Amino acid sequence: MSTLARDRGAVSPVERPSSGTLDIMLIDPDAQRALVTARELERIAAIRCAQKGSGREALAGYSRARFDAILCQLDLGDTDCWRWIRMVRSGRFGYEATPVLVLCQENELSEFTPLADQDTSLILEGHPPALAEELRAIHAGTRRIAVLVVEDEDLAAQSAARALEKFYHVDIARDGAEAVRLWQAHRHALVVLDLMLPDVPGARVLAALLNENPQQPVIVVTAHDAIETHQELILAGAAEFVSKPLDLHTLPQLCARTLQRQACLSNALRSSVRESNWADLALRVRVAHYQLERGRHAPAGAHLRRALLDARTIEPSDDQWALLLGEFESE
Repeated sequence: MSTLARDRGAVSPVERPSSGTLDIMLIDPDAQRALVTARELERIAAIRCAQKGSGREALAGYSRARFDAILCQLDLGDTDCWRWIRMVRSGRFGYEATPVLVLCQENELSEFTPLADQDTSLILEGHPPALAEELRAIHAGTRRIAVLVVEDEDLAAQSAARALEKFYHVDIARDGAEAVRLWQAHRHALVVLDLMLPDVPGARVLAALLNENPQQPVIVVTAHDAIETHQELILAGAAEFVSKPLDLHTLPQLCARTLQRQACLSNALRSSVRESNWADLALRVRVAHYQLERGRHAPAGAHLRRALLDARTIEPSDDQWALLLGEFESE
């Protein structure tokens, strides 16, 4: 998630290949304002713009086609943009990780920033450079997540890559050894792994990746539908499994859901570690206070120095800082 710059300078066009065009859905119940926005988009980028006048109309269009991004107002006429974005993120109507750019006023940025997810950006309305910067990033793919497809059958590998390339940066490995080498070089955020490989079995590739990074999400592709096979894959550390033949239409959504679950798990783990570190820091400060009350300045100073050292790697939440400041102010 990002909140973009507020500069008012000239806009440089988004550089694109002559055959490249961004497909943008523009949602605005104000037809005149939408026309002005569409013309502005044409000046800063090579864009095909599908204009929709309501959330309902936009959802119907979104269900029928894939877009590089969605540009919308806060108020969509029949609903607000946040309710509409939640429907998109559900994955029931299309690709759930499609970038959404929300146009808003300067005084609304801080108010609505907490509502934005990792695929939603707040854009200051009336500031073309900010919009151009975001479109440039979308076109260049700088924010695309890297996915490694491990598949020895060329047709299947190319088909999977084509299904994903609109939304992800895709690398292809034709065998297990190449898969491990590419993953070690690029540390892809997600691996789609066929179990039946010509050299190293997919199960060994899975074990090798998880041995280096236990949190690595891997979607295993298998021709075996037996529930026992699926159980073993999950117990072995696979994040998800899918049976052949692959449904290429739903593959991007499967990748998005897998990455979303992994992000939730990673956030929970980081939160747990932060809370543990914060508890350790608080305990050390309490011990120092206990020592000071008894005139033991040397051990108290040692605990405080260690607490200060530990604090360099701890980022307390706003609520925790407020609690601490409140305690000092009440003294």
